[in-house]
Amino acid sequence: MRPLQQKSAIQLPPELQSSNYRKHAAGVLQRWLIDRFHQRLGALASKALTGVSCPLVLEVGCGEGFVLSALARRLPECRLLGLDVSGPALRAARLLGVEASLQCADALHLPLRDASCDLVLAIEVLEHLAEPWLTCAEMLRVARGPIIVSVPHQPYFSLANLLRGKNLPTLGDDPDHRQRWSAGRFMAELQERATIRRVVRSFPWLMVLATKGEWR
Repeated sequence: MRPLQQKSAIQLPPELQSSNYRKHAAGVLQRWLIDRFHQRLGALASKALTGVSCPLVLEVGCGEGFVLSALARRLPECRLLGLDVSGPALRAARLLGVEASLQCADALHLPLRDASCDLVLAIEVLEHLAEPWLTCAEMLRVARGPIIVSVPHQPYFSLANLLRGKNLPTLGDDPDHRQRWSAGRFMAELQERATIRRVVRSFPWLMVLATKGEWR
């Protein structure tokens, strides 16, 4: 599965080329790391949806839709919904041909009923937010199954950037990040709000599958 090469081959107009888009269109090593991450995410999502017929999968903060495209290839039976607060990002996703329903929405006020989604994801989103755990609570509200969240695995994320001379003024961290978590601290804070079921590491990221209570 190599969706990134196909999607990033479509050249967006300059005004739609966000840092996230440029990350996915970066060099060979960066693309390999992201491809591997998407493969592991797809495998985790597939396990989470075992036995669910025609599941509804929501991605909060879908951006240009790279994760949605990877999931569409891995899980073609899913109904995919992507929400993002950025209109330009959603426009870019449509230009890139993302096969999902897309809607502009605030992560703190998801326009969905309680327990309406079989799987809810926030992939590399929480670290950008001033109130990440309020978003996590909203995700748990609309989920009838599990949620999957991923964040940069610190300090390895920043160290990897420093080694390649990236983000030197912020000691390797992305200047847009408002949160920094080690694996232990992130899981401890998440465990206060949900039940952690599975943890997957895909350097330099951490992904966690969690539920709000009992789960099959």
